[in-house]
Amino acid sequence: MLMMSMSKRLSVLTQNEGWFGRAPKDFQDAVLARCEWKIRAAGQTIYQATDEQADFCDIADGEVDIYSRFGAGDNPLLHILYEGFWLGYGTVVARERPRVTAVARVDTLLACVPERVLRELLGARPDWWRVVGTGILEYGDIAISAYADSLIPDNDRRCACTLLRIAGLKPPRRARPERSQVHITQDELATMVNLSRTTLVQVLRKFERSGLIEQGYRTLRVLDVPGLTAVQSGR
Repeated sequence: MLMMSMSKRLSVLTQNEGWFGRAPKDFQDAVLARCEWKIRAAGQTIYQATDEQADFCDIADGEVDIYSRFGAGDNPLLHILYEGFWLGYGTVVARERPRVTAVARVDTLLACVPERVLRELLGARPDWWRVVGTGILEYGDIAISAYADSLIPDNDRRCACTLLRIAGLKPPRRARPERSQVHITQDELATMVNLSRTTLVQVLRKFERSGLIEQGYRTLRVLDVPGLTAVQSGR
């Protein structure tokens, strides 16, 4: 899929539920006209929280791991981003170092706008800062959602919430919601939902017997989004 046509790339970036998909067309066109297309191999760092700056990037295809600069100890995986999601707001808006470390989980195609180029564009159209601001709010919503998930006391509900989020199936959904597979190990997922691996396996087997998910080697696929959403809601 990394060899997708240009028309398909642009469709993925502009036709989704996220902030850029809802942005004015002239803003979309101006940003995409300045994009540089880059591929990051699986395991390759896109940027680190210790970098001085980061490009403004959208995921056209692939998966990106997010780690917080505020993490202590092992600094576990916090979230996984998919096609249609943007990175690099911090250095553009605040001229500060990135707040997170971003790493390609699989081979990933990015549409990148250098920080200097985006600043020049926004300098010419100051009204477009508000558009970028909606992206920052969306990023904050995802972070708050992750924190709220972690506070749910019921193991089944907490796991269902987390699975929907890291699969890109919670609003705003990934640009291709039909892609419901998550590349993740049981150890990573157990840490994210604050469960022992033994307890997590029990929950996942229950979900699998109910036809909600399908497990594979270091992968998990959501089969029944409405069903998993019902579990999330406690129904």
